[in-house]
Amino acid sequence: MTADGGDIFSARWIIEDAFHSHTDFALYVLDGRIGGLAPLAEIKSRYPSARVHSDTNTAILPGFVNAHHHCYGVNLINQGIRDDLLEPWIFASAGAADIAPRLATEYAAMRLLKNGVTAVVDAGTAGQTAAIAEAKIRDKIAVYNGLGLSCAIAPGERWRNQLVHPYGQSQSFLTTLPEVLRCKLQRQHVARTRIAPQSFVRLLSRMHGEYAASECADVWFGPTAPHWTGREILRDIAREVRESGQRIHTHAEETRLQHLSASAWSFQGAIAELGKAGLLTDGLSLAHMVWADEKDLARVAEVRAHIVCNPSSNLRLRSGIAPAPLMKRMGINLALGMDGTSLAGDDDMFTEMRLAQSLYWSSDRANPSLTAKDVFDMATLGGARLMGMDHSIGSLSVGKRADFVILRLNRLEGPWLDPGIDPVELLVSSAKSTDIQSVFTGGQLAVSHGEAQRCDEKLILQNITDSMQCAADQRLSASEYAVVKSALQRWYDDWLTNNTPQL
Repeated sequence: MTADGGDIFSARWIIEDAFHSHTDFALYVLDGRIGGLAPLAEIKSRYPSARVHSDTNTAILPGFVNAHHHCYGVNLINQGIRDDLLEPWIFASAGAADIAPRLATEYAAMRLLKNGVTAVVDAGTAGQTAAIAEAKIRDKIAVYNGLGLSCAIAPGERWRNQLVHPYGQSQSFLTTLPEVLRCKLQRQHVARTRIAPQSFVRLLSRMHGEYAASECADVWFGPTAPHWTGREILRDIAREVRESGQRIHTHAEETRLQHLSASAWSFQGAIAELGKAGLLTDGLSLAHMVWADEKDLARVAEVRAHIVCNPSSNLRLRSGIAPAPLMKRMGINLALGMDGTSLAGDDDMFTEMRLAQSLYWSSDRANPSLTAKDVFDMATLGGARLMGMDHSIGSLSVGKRADFVILRLNRLEGPWLDPGIDPVELLVSSAKSTDIQSVFTGGQLAVSHGEAQRCDEKLILQNITDSMQCAADQRLSASEYAVVKSALQRWYDDWLTNNTPQL
């Protein structure tokens, strides 16, 4: 960047947001923010001392917002943990290598940034104690902000239903397993040390206050899911939220089994429980909502809460396809998340948008299919709205942070390209993260030709390799997993046969 005159970036197309694209325009960037957006000649005449970066074979677009993510470290399939229904998969994924949270975040942040993601909602477990949880949160914020990403850290925990749901059935399920497996699951899931709920609430409330003035970082409540959290804790969170305005991020209605069995007896379902606790507000974001019914979605729309769809994850973990066309028709703000389980494990947001458009179609004229512009909006401004940061990120509007991606068009042009093509349609249908030439965050170069500029990529990869080689093998063996999965299937089949869920 020049010391005083700022910088001009021009391209064939500048995509200001999903619904506004400009041909032969330029961005003017000064002090990390977008100072102008106009035709190139006009920008050059306005800012004659600015350095000019011009390439007519590129497009400039907003940085992506990954609105729901988990830092698993090395892809789980690389660790021998295969995709499956969420309920048995949770038991398998608990055996993933125990990589230090800061290192796992460094690896995840670097990968996201190289894929054009410049903001993320990080959902994960809080930790065994308040001190551990606080250190994890501070490390995550330091890593994300250090690489130039905006972030919201939303830790949670499973205090209830660690093995099966509804509440109070875990010990009954354990009795169906051989003793060795019973002891292993008891140790990994039931007896695992967890932060005390009251310490959790106090810590996240305090840390939210500490970061309240930050434009690029926030600390949210991240109750893992209502049925994994419990009423009393949800109400404690709600009391804090009413006073502070702190945002909440949770999983809800992800799988059919959750929808059927977690909505039984005294538990009234995710949305009803959140409503009873006082957490149905415009500061609430809900991940998945695959099995939400129209009544639940109407309540979400009424309070202007947000939903983040995770199409790859929902396919890989056999959860289903979210009713996104209905959500859109109801006016719910939709965002897009990769959940740490993108389709090919590569964190490519172009693929995620493409999959979303392909899946979220409707034969019902009352619920229009999502368009390329809709899914691009989900991956940018929709995520920024969910984060409460749409005043500063999510589009290339004047005054916002200069977070943008420069994309090479050479491969997309092919031997011929219709001169009148819509650039958003082209990018959603055909672009890949390998087409990214560079990524800028806060007006500074963060990625150039696939290389992260603000971290030592080789060192991070070596540290990951060393950690994996030293990690204790906590995985279930193939035979153990088969026994657990079979027992789960029998348990839920029997339970659902003998009980009538309150749907």
